[in-house]
Amino acid sequence: MVVAFALYTDLELVLNRTFAVGERTWITELLENASTYLRDDVLGLQVYPQATATFTAWPDGGRVDIPNPPLISVGTITRNAVTLVEDSDFTRRDNILSFSSDEKVTITFTYGYAVAPESLKRWTCVLVSQVLVPLEQGLGLTVGGLSSVAIDDFKAAFADAGEMTGITLSDRNIALLREQFGARSSHVVTTR
Repeated sequence: MVVAFALYTDLELVLNRTFAVGERTWITELLENASTYLRDDVLGLQVYPQATATFTAWPDGGRVDIPNPPLISVGTITRNAVTLVEDSDFTRRDNILSFSSDEKVTITFTYGYAVAPESLKRWTCVLVSQVLVPLEQGLGLTVGGLSSVAIDDFKAAFADAGEMTGITLSDRNIALLREQFGARSSHVVTTR
């Protein structure tokens, strides 16, 4: 099950609209789709909900970069079944751990936010709201570029040749989100 950054009640508040009971499952699915897009395609990170992971790595020059920011806490680190102690066996600076040797270590850590960041909640609502009109008009997700809708003798006008098709953000907004959450930055981690 996908955990969305926003709930249908958040979208109701933003749109000043109440969804019928029968629409809530549909809206929740759209919010989950938008969240998956943000999480997987834009950020490439599991920023929410919070999770715990364990992985084994061989320090490269004594260094291990822990993936999946934001790093909340480092749990246990073991080497040869012995628990290591911070400041005597390793040091931590943000998501970088430094060891005195390159021997294999197993690291357990907690990452992600306990509550969805407001900016991701907002963007999730924006993404869903931009597809609601085409969906409610039976036009589907793939029409993109809707520039105007007329009511009498229904008319829909489209611009940008579908560049903004379905649930998507502009390149500029994608870059801003990646910068805000430290996503898609280069890390060199050697594992064997």
